[in-house]
Amino acid sequence: MKYFSMFLLILSSFAFAADPVSDGLIIHLEADSLSGLTDGQTVAAWTDSAVSDSVDGSVATAGYGSPVYVSSSINNLPAVRFIRSEEDSLVSGTWNLPDPSAGLTVFIVCTGGGDGAGVERAVQIGSAAGTASKMIAVDTSTSSSGSGCRYNNGYALATGSNNPLTAGQYHIGVRQMAQNGGHGSLFYAVNGLEAESVSANNPGNTIVFDAAGNHISIGNGMAPGSTWYPDYYDGYIAEILVYNKQLSMAEMNQTGTYLSQKYALAFTSAAIAVETSGDMNVTEDGHPASFNISITSDPGNAPVEITISDYLSPDQVEITPAVVTFNSSNWQNAVEITVSAIDDVFFERPTHDTRLSFAVAASDTSPYYGISLNDIEVYIEDNDCGSHGFSYADVNLDCVVDMRDFAFFALEWIECSNPDPDCQF
Repeated sequence: MKYFSMFLLILSSFAFAADPVSDGLIIHLEADSLSGLTDGQTVAAWTDSAVSDSVDGSVATAGYGSPVYVSSSINNLPAVRFIRSEEDSLVSGTWNLPDPSAGLTVFIVCTGGGDGAGVERAVQIGSAAGTASKMIAVDTSTSSSGSGCRYNNGYALATGSNNPLTAGQYHIGVRQMAQNGGHGSLFYAVNGLEAESVSANNPGNTIVFDAAGNHISIGNGMAPGSTWYPDYYDGYIAEILVYNKQLSMAEMNQTGTYLSQKYALAFTSAAIAVETSGDMNVTEDGHPASFNISITSDPGNAPVEITISDYLSPDQVEITPAVVTFNSSNWQNAVEITVSAIDDVFFERPTHDTRLSFAVAASDTSPYYGISLNDIEVYIEDNDCGSHGFSYADVNLDCVVDMRDFAFFALEWIECSNPDPDCQF
C-alpha cells in the first residue's frame, strides 16, 4: 500500500487539554523528568517515562561523547545539550515493536542543527543493526542536507529554501510513517499540521518495520554493522514521543497542542485532512473506492461545510455524501466518502480518469476560512466493451478491432481529405 495523505492547512489554535495522546505511546523522553542534575552535568542515562507498554526506550551513554543537562533552556524548562564535535550520543537496549503493522508517529521538541554542519541526526528508531528501510532517522539539518527522515538507503527531506528548520531555534517536529509506506509518503510537519514539501531520492522504496531487534538512539544513528554514522547532532532536545500507531489528525493535534502549551511554541491546529490508502480506482457498474475527510479542531459556532464534486461534465462518478458539514458536535469523527463510477453508455478508454474538487465554506471568523484542498485523481475502468474496455482502434464502435475498422477509417479519411471544418474525424 502506498500510503498517501493530504494534510492541509492552517490558521489559529483552539485550546485542548494539556495532555498528550497516550494510546500507542511506547517511548516518552522528557528532559524535565531528569532529576538531581545541575547545569553542565553529564546525562549518563535518560529514563523512558511511557507507561502501560512493553517497550523500554530508556537511553544511556554509549562510549562516545556524553550530552549535558541545561536547567532552563526553553520556557524555563530543561533540555539535553548535544555537541556534534564531541560525538554526544545516547542509545537504548534492544526491544520488540509491539505492532510493526501500525508503523510509527514521532514528535520531537528540539532546535535546528548547527548551521552548515551537514547531516545531523537527532533520533533514529528501528533496526538496532541499522538495516536499510527497517528504521527512520529524524534529521534536523539546517544546511543544504535538509530536514526530514533518512532510511539508510534513501531519504525524504525538505531542503534549501523549503527547509523549515532554523539553527538554534526550537521547533515541534512531527513525522509519521506507515508500515510498507514508500519513502516518498513520509508525513513531515513543523510547528503545526501542514505537511512540509519533501523530496525523496528513492520514493518507491518501502519501510518494513521488524518486530524484534529495535532500539532508539539519540544524537546520531547506527549504520549497518552497528557502527555510528558521522551524522552527529548539534543542538538541544527537550522532549521525544514515539507512537507505535498512525495518529489521526485530531490525535496529532492533541499531542502537538500539549507540546505547544508546555514549551510556549506556536502550533497551527486548524487543518483539514483528506486521507486515502492508495490510488482511487473504480469500475463502471462495479467496485467503488473511498476516502476519509476530517478536521483537527472544534470549529465552535461556525460550522465548516465541504462540498465535493466531479471536475468533469457530465459527471463520471457519484460521490456519497457530496456535502460534509463539521460542527461542535461531530468534528472529532472522520467522515467516509464513497466514490462510484457512473455506468454510462459512452465508449471510453479502458481506463479513463477524472478529478474530485473540494470547496470549503466557512465564516471569515473561523480558523478554517480560506483553506483550499488539492484535487484527487480518480481512475475509472470502462465496461462498455467488457473487462478489456474500449480501444481507440475500434473505430466503428463494435467492441472488435478488425479489418472493418480499417475500412471505416479509410472511408472517413477520404471524406475528410478536403479542409472542411465541418468534417472532423
